[in-house]
Amino acid sequence: MKSKIIYLLSFFVMQLSLSAQSIRYFDTIFNEVKIDSDIVYGSNYTYNVLSAEFGLTQEDLTLDIYQPEGDTLSKRPLIIWAHGGSFLGGTKNDADIEYFCNEFAKRGFVTASINYRLGFELPIDSVEAVRTVYRALQDGRAAVRYMRSVADSLNIDTDRIYFGGTSAGAFIGLNITYLNLPEEVPNYLDTNERLSLNAIRGLGLDGIEGLSNDINESSEIHGIINFCGATKTTSWLQDSYARSTPIISMHGTEDGTVPYATRVINLNDITPLPSQIPIPIVGVQGSYDIDRYLDSVGSTSAFYTWYGADHVPYIGFNNNDVARAYMDTLMSFTVKHVYEDFLGLGSVDGLDENDPPCDFNNGETSPCQTGVGLDENVLNEVFVYPNPFTNNLIISEGTDLESIRIINVSGQMVYESNNDIKTINTTSFTPGIYMVTLISKDGIQRNVRLVKQ
Repeated sequence: MKSKIIYLLSFFVMQLSLSAQSIRYFDTIFNEVKIDSDIVYGSNYTYNVLSAEFGLTQEDLTLDIYQPEGDTLSKRPLIIWAHGGSFLGGTKNDADIEYFCNEFAKRGFVTASINYRLGFELPIDSVEAVRTVYRALQDGRAAVRYMRSVADSLNIDTDRIYFGGTSAGAFIGLNITYLNLPEEVPNYLDTNERLSLNAIRGLGLDGIEGLSNDINESSEIHGIINFCGATKTTSWLQDSYARSTPIISMHGTEDGTVPYATRVINLNDITPLPSQIPIPIVGVQGSYDIDRYLDSVGSTSAFYTWYGADHVPYIGFNNNDVARAYMDTLMSFTVKHVYEDFLGLGSVDGLDENDPPCDFNNGETSPCQTGVGLDENVLNEVFVYPNPFTNNLIISEGTDLESIRIINVSGQMVYESNNDIKTINTTSFTPGIYMVTLISKDGIQRNVRLVKQ
């Protein structure tokens, strides 16, 4: 009997020890990160209009590589990150990109941040905007090829290469995957090879893979991390490669720079021009439309909506509590879904998807009801008021509720009750947008978007 008790105690202690162990790729398990900076992965002609040698010189394309210090694993996944900046500014050393690289390296990934060609040709119009993005895509593909070419020396698993980015960087990750067929390239782009040093507008851009390096490796990736990005059209998502590549997206409904759904980007959206002078550049489809299409065809797409948020709401996270809350939300959601959807290693804690608007393109901004196949009218007579609210929220009579949850715009749970509460004290809530989730005893769910003054 005594030996049995000792065995059970030993087993219990062992289980506690195992449960306390950190999970690679999910938890931070390394304290130090080694960074190799300014590695040249290619070169190509610059078209920055601020340069005196516009279109005449080649610039080196560089990247930084981050690795967990002391890691001995022989095959590690890679995430390549690209910065934002409207294809006009930004660098591989932007604060958010350095943060992503360090945080994922500490979790056991190899990460890389890239510079890519910036700048528009003149006049800035739809054709020149697309040429700008096209050049950046060529550079992004060249970076993937380069990282594949050095994979053995960096212990990178070439079957687990992912690409992530903020804003313009997200455009690159998305369209490396979605603009992947020659017939998808707009016919107004000159894809002939550039033949000479010449500033003539329209001189050839070459094909999709580009000439930023001549490394004979694949530029395919195995997952996209999309923060506030867009693609030209969801028709590009219909081929098997595009549909089979899992994606993680986060986007704000009030994004005035890159649309949450479908909209024309104007020049004044990305430059300091007055808003009263809308100069149309190019129509695109944002994260909402991408996710909606991929969900309709059964592809793997994890999507989180920041209700009421403008473009890249986590910028400034080092100095601003609101931006920091957005960054915390971003990391909780992204780390969880990289682990589950990209690596396929099982379920972990973290922020999951919320409900996107039912039909944003038609102006409906209320979240969709869930509970397909159930009577979705059960909660129709339950009201949450007032809206806007101040110190109290009132839940009207209508049906018994199983639970009530309230989440702020950063995705943080600020209230939860498993009782059929009718009045909620909200004096501690900060002003902003909140999502109230009502769940009936039959498991039917309704979401209500409210504002605290």
